[in-house]
Amino acid sequence: MHTLIKGLILLILILGARQGLAQHYLEVRGADTKYRYFDWNYTFANSALVDVFYVGVPGSNEFNLGGGYGFKPRPYLTLAPLGYAVIGKEAEQRGIKIALLVMLEKSGWKLNSFLGHFERISGDVDNYQVLDTLDVSRAVHGPFEIGFSSGFFHAGGKWNPQNGPLFKLNDRLGSWYVSYRFGLDNELRFSRNLLFK
Repeated sequence: MHTLIKGLILLILILGARQGLAQHYLEVRGADTKYRYFDWNYTFANSALVDVFYVGVPGSNEFNLGGGYGFKPRPYLTLAPLGYAVIGKEAEQRGIKIALLVMLEKSGWKLNSFLGHFERISGDVDNYQVLDTLDVSRAVHGPFEIGFSSGFFHAGGKWNPQNGPLFKLNDRLGSWYVSYRFGLDNELRFSRNLLFK
């Protein structure tokens, strides 16, 4: 595990040494379920990206360090396979996560999705799958979008799906959005993202 982490840090340093800024992306989320999320990623001009994010819920604080590469099979579609070293504060959690980020923007419609699988290397946290989140929205008037937000957490044979409406306001720096998702745990979620080119 230490070798994997050192390798990912070396990759970040090598990629970070490149000249030619492409873009930084920051996102912060919070919810009434005490869900917490912070993400920073940097995408290079060649579509390689470095991604570092934290996700927390009651009883779990998880740090993910990794990256991947974005492919554009169509001008409006980006697919980015990702890999992460995962370190949890609780239960001596150590592992790897493989994920797929999907972004689509066409004819006023937007789709963003992150689907991941965690594979335990050590500690007491079971393998799991997560969809956090699948957001589909459409511009309705000026900077406003409405849509649908979905997600799930699957571990130990148990599912925790959530689905509900999404409202979004775009500005020159990024967007604000709020969703209310229904499921085993109903969740009112707020988010802010920023994009710096």
